[in-house]
Amino acid sequence: MRKLLTACGLLAGALAVIAQAPSVRVNAQEQSSPEGTARQSHEQVPAQSGITVAKVDPAKEADIRQLMDVTGAKDLGQQLMSAGIAQFRASVTESQPDNPRAGQFADAFALRFQKHFDPHSLTETVIPIYDKHLSSEDLKQLLAYYQSPFGKRMLKVLPEVAHESQVAGFQLGQKAAQETMEELKADYPDFVPSTSEGEKHPASER
Repeated sequence: MRKLLTACGLLAGALAVIAQAPSVRVNAQEQSSPEGTARQSHEQVPAQSGITVAKVDPAKEADIRQLMDVTGAKDLGQQLMSAGIAQFRASVTESQPDNPRAGQFADAFALRFQKHFDPHSLTETVIPIYDKHLSSEDLKQLLAYYQSPFGKRMLKVLPEVAHESQVAGFQLGQKAAQETMEELKADYPDFVPSTSEGEKHPASER
């Protein structure tokens, strides 16, 4: 059950990343500016499912959509959903390897989840977030950058850097966790699994 809940958390966390393009990181420095103040008052309602948000200026919205298209952010929702569901399925089947219904449950969850989650609606939801944190000038500069040869190269390289960094961080964390568990084994034998039990389901992350 713990692994199942963890898997749900991983899926939700993966989908939350859609709010960020692979490498679009701009510090909002507009709160003290007239434009920033106007935008803050303009966007008073959080962009959440089922909640109406203030309409974004059409010209600025067009730039936001173009930026999401150039950076691949508009397709990230579908990619993350597929990856998250795959990870969820692996976690469920690993948590109950001897239960033939585990795979059926994972498949059923995937089908039902895709009925309730629409990547397109997520894209529409994050447009006001871009509007809130990026000025029109920010968007134009970002578009010019990502449409340049160097910007296009960064769009290919930075996701790879992020992925490999995540893998390296996971491996370091896993090693630290194993060493910590080993140190606590004598004092907390009821919480720390034995070596033989831990070897039944070795961690395998890519």
